[in-house]
Amino acid sequence: MVAGFRRGGKDMELEELKAYCRIDYDDDDEVIKLIYAAVLEEMTDLIKDFNPEALTNRQKLLICMYVKEAYDNRDRTAPTDDKVRFAVQSMMLKERLK
Repeated sequence: MVAGFRRGGKDMELEELKAYCRIDYDDDDEVIKLIYAAVLEEMTDLIKDFNPEALTNRQKLLICMYVKEAYDNRDRTAPTDDKVRFAVQSMMLKERLK
């Protein structure tokens, strides 16, 4: 199970993300979970004292927006959208600097 997905907690649930992304089938659940986990890692790196188990409403919205952007552009090998390009470059830079 991907971190952050549990029933009854303050963290995000898969159904919340699917509703925001307007996905009504289960075929891509694992992809959404993977993207969600990567977004949590990104937020942990960027936000001091980030706690994925006590998300604020603003953080939940940010996660939804980021997951939707990554999900909608998951097939692109050469990102054309600046937002996607920046996100990919940011994550790649952090991976290189590990």
